[in-house]
Amino acid sequence: MCILGKKIKHSFLTKKAMTFYVSFIVCLLLALSAYSAVPIIKNMSYQYIAAENTHRTRYDLLYFGAEPVSVILEASGDGGEHFDIMPTMVTGDFGIVFPGTGKKANWNIGAEFPLLDPTTLIMRIVVSDSDHTLRYITFGGSIMVLISAGDFVMGSAETPDGMPIFGDEIPEHNIYLDEYYVDTTEVTNAQYANFMTATGHPAPLYWADPLYNAPQQPVVGVTWDDAVAYANWDGKRLPTEAEWEKASRGGFDGRDFPWEGVLNYTYGNFASVHGYDIWYDTSPVASLAPNDYGLFDMIGNVYEWCADYYHYSFYESSPDSNPLAPEVLDEKTSVTKTLRGGSCYDGFFPSYLRCATRFSYFPATTNGIIGLRCVKTFP
Repeated sequence: MCILGKKIKHSFLTKKAMTFYVSFIVCLLLALSAYSAVPIIKNMSYQYIAAENTHRTRYDLLYFGAEPVSVILEASGDGGEHFDIMPTMVTGDFGIVFPGTGKKANWNIGAEFPLLDPTTLIMRIVVSDSDHTLRYITFGGSIMVLISAGDFVMGSAETPDGMPIFGDEIPEHNIYLDEYYVDTTEVTNAQYANFMTATGHPAPLYWADPLYNAPQQPVVGVTWDDAVAYANWDGKRLPTEAEWEKASRGGFDGRDFPWEGVLNYTYGNFASVHGYDIWYDTSPVASLAPNDYGLFDMIGNVYEWCADYYHYSFYESSPDSNPLAPEVLDEKTSVTKTLRGGSCYDGFFPSYLRCATRFSYFPATTNGIIGLRCVKTFP
């Protein structure tokens, strides 16, 4: 669905007045109770202590389920292609772990694998409950989670609400994707600032706008080329439409939204203010609940650039393995790039916020509701 002419609300929206105290209390409650029962790893880092030949992992574990959570480590010695090193000589917060911050897991590499070169290792945290097994890595400036290789059902069987504008989602079709990692959050202003400092890349539109420029809000106003430049600098790339949609569905074919059921303000920042969604404009990333892959803000907050060119009829001839829409399809040249996810100003029409909904913009567009999220494949 092309949104070149779609009416977008910006900073002229009326802001809801609230005191600092109320904001603080509500945000605290959000932090404690908005997350669903999905084991989440945050603030993840690694450090090799040469004097002790020990590898120290630090992380925070967020979980609101009623059952134990298992945390183990995996390591790759070949640049991330295979995680076939399974540490067992680990002390600290390893095995069954209670939720909390400041967790540490110390791996005695020297005693268990004396021939390993610890400086070449890529580490991964595997966290599990009875319903989820999530594999987290840190790469570049963010935490990423693994989306395993396999099939999923992409698109829609029929046009939602009988609206022809959604005809670009049909037919529903089976797609195979290789494994990939995806950022758990949208790229923030703080992360983008590091990119600008390192490369001299110019600031995007809205960089100085107080509605959008807090460090943990998603960066907005980036063109498609800006998004590609950031992703390349961070050692990543933009997701394909198929990769984005599979990640959004959280491992469940047939879901309209990244969760089960109807539009839910526990999971996304979209039109107006309801329940946990206290923001008229963009919210700090990861303020609301994740989907079953541990991914935040897969709908709402900001649109996210994808790698594909946009063609209305692409699904009629899409490859069934790792598809990427080309610039020219059936002798028709595309002039727009795809976006996914909707924004904080959408939601009056829930159809705009489904996992399958497709959007497009000119790649040079700068807009206060367009950001990005990156993916990574190894090697």
